[in-house]
Amino acid sequence: MATPYETEEQKFAYMRTEYGPPTHMRLTQFGDLDLEFEGWKVGSSDAARRVDRTSVDVDVFYTSRGCYVAQITRHMPNLKGPTLPPVKKSKAQAFISPVEMLAWLRDDGRGWLGENSKVAWEETCAKLPWLHEKNTIRV
Repeated sequence: MATPYETEEQKFAYMRTEYGPPTHMRLTQFGDLDLEFEGWKVGSSDAARRVDRTSVDVDVFYTSRGCYVAQITRHMPNLKGPTLPPVKKSKAQAFISPVEMLAWLRDDGRGWLGENSKVAWEETCAKLPWLHEKNTIRV
């Protein structure tokens, strides 16, 4: 007997039932082409904005084609003056598997999951039943 959410069709049916139809997304990237897809936002961690230091936002998406997308946005103080708006730099990447996405988030944190990446990852695992077992390392 097949386990629930074994096929992409089962996963998409779950997403449509729980979260409605997919939404058109366009993620801006600093210095690169934007990333565009249809899907659902399944994880997020928005840092409190500070004018004196860098803050980081992490968003995770599941696409209508079965891919995972992560975006990391850094809000940095403007070195040209404290009264100027902060500098915003984003990068995003699409992944075939959630394990690849987790590795990318760790690479961004120099081998560690940053605090906001961990929050977004945990929210993603909580929302997607087929990832519940990926939220911890079982020994």
